[in-house]
Amino acid sequence: MYILAEHAHGIAIDPFYCEESRALMEDLTMDFMLVTHEHFDHIRGVNEMKQVYGIPLLANAKCSANMQDPTKNFAKFYEAYMQFQKGKSVRDIPFDEHYACCADQLLEDGQQIQWQGHTIKVKLTPGHSAGSNMLIVDDLCAFSGDVLLSEDIPPDRFPGGSKKDFRAITFPFLKSLDRDLIIYPGHEESFLLGSHYLLQEEI
Repeated sequence: MYILAEHAHGIAIDPFYCEESRALMEDLTMDFMLVTHEHFDHIRGVNEMKQVYGIPLLANAKCSANMQDPTKNFAKFYEAYMQFQKGKSVRDIPFDEHYACCADQLLEDGQQIQWQGHTIKVKLTPGHSAGSNMLIVDDLCAFSGDVLLSEDIPPDRFPGGSKKDFRAITFPFLKSLDRDLIIYPGHEESFLLGSHYLLQEEI
């Protein structure tokens, strides 16, 4: 989960509701939520955030459709998914194999959201999943979800991923971006776009 804060207002990206996130949001007026894609580990806090803060979720149509299906958002297979991804058990992490949620407002490809003096651009980036999108803030940084990770991990490795879509749609878009764009991935540490292994080669 990422929290953006400005002028005592906040937005949540890939929301996760827990004691630590509650503390970070304690003095903020939370305005809305965004997600990078539909997988359970990126949407698991949506329903709690809606209930506690009364804020809407904004997402693209494909993402919203897949979030409503526990098989497509991976909630149904979460334990096996986590073991495959990280070799970790989820026994100590509460999860619901029937988890589902949906967007309150649908976003279009290329749509720009104005928030507290900042511009957040939504760009569809299929490849890791059908509903993946990047969230680019002020053309300075981007939240990439799992399309770009700091590790050398192919973005299309999971069910629902598409090497064809990544090559045809997402990769050309990534190549068009400023190499100094700061990437905040769905897992691990941030990095400069130009340093990513996919940008070092033609695929």
